Amino acid sequence: MLMRSVVDLPATDRSRALIETTVDLVPCTQWAFARYADGDAICEFLVSERFRDVETILQLLQEERTRQRREARSGPRTAATLVPVAPYAYGVTMLFADRRATYAMLVCMRDESAGPYSSTEIQALWSATLGGSDMLARLRIFDVDGDPKSHALERAVPTLYVVDKEMRVESFWNPHDDRPNTMSALLRPENNRLPPILEKAVRAMTEGWFNAPERRAVQIAMPLPFLIVRAVPMDGAAGPRIGVIVERYQPRNSLMWAADRFSISDRELEVLGLLLKGESSAEIADHLSIAESTAHDHVKRLLAKTESRNRAEMIAKILGWRVERRER
Repeated sequence: MLMRSVVDLPATDRSRALIETTVDLVPCTQWAFARYADGDAICEFLVSERFRDVETILQLLQEERTRQRREARSGPRTAATLVPVAPYAYGVTMLFADRRATYAMLVCMRDESAGPYSSTEIQALWSATLGGSDMLARLRIFDVDGDPKSHALERAVPTLYVVDKEMRVESFWNPHDDRPNTMSALLRPENNRLPPILEKAVRAMTEGWFNAPERRAVQIAMPLPFLIVRAVPMDGAAGPRIGVIVERYQPRNSLMWAADRFSISDRELEVLGLLLKGESSAEIADHLSIAESTAHDHVKRLLAKTESRNRAEMIAKILGWRVERRER
């Protein structure tokens, strides 16, 4: 679980935008926010800066969610806070959810001097709850922080290569080949060579290794914000080799910059998230309850906006990969 202040999040983070918009719309004295993963575990916990007793407010959130769900088993909800919020006098809870899942909860509290929430303010918060529920539902499609355990397992099992000094791949293992997707395809060797973005990073990290053995030491680089690459010196019967360890780590909401750069709509982001999971147009259509032809149209628009010839090139551009061609 991540515990931090909202000011620690980038300005483009959707959780931050949701909270700041809400408390600007209807001011409060204090607030606490929890975002939930699949399985209803808290995966992110944000509090206003004035809170000091984090454990107490976390327990408050857990009990509040349980009580609110007893009142409404599915769908979004805006209602008076059901657990005591002392020393504050008034509380309103916003439950961001749909019929399938609870995405987040925001509890807004006021002291006596601020006065109770008016009916107009409650109506404004209800509108924000509906909009926030829709936005958070879209984000979960490609949010890697959604399941902390799965995310930890994914990071613990990297993609591995063994290469010679000419960057020829002698051995390759991808633990995700049993569930192939576009990212797996981008990491696959081409003509027994590392993908261009990896080769460039490994060459820079291992410069001088084969002429000056004393320079051989583990190196680490992040050629892209979501890609951690380690170069490890190895020795074998055929001479020195390079072990390349690649962890695919994507910070939450890192696709937001691509949405701005390519003018990608929220619906297209949903389609993109499902493409990253390896789903076909038919599966995307079923997941989003749209016609398959509509799913095809969204993919075509993504291709056009990114000026890409195919899905692999489109994903490469969106994730920040520089598409290069080898001279033959």
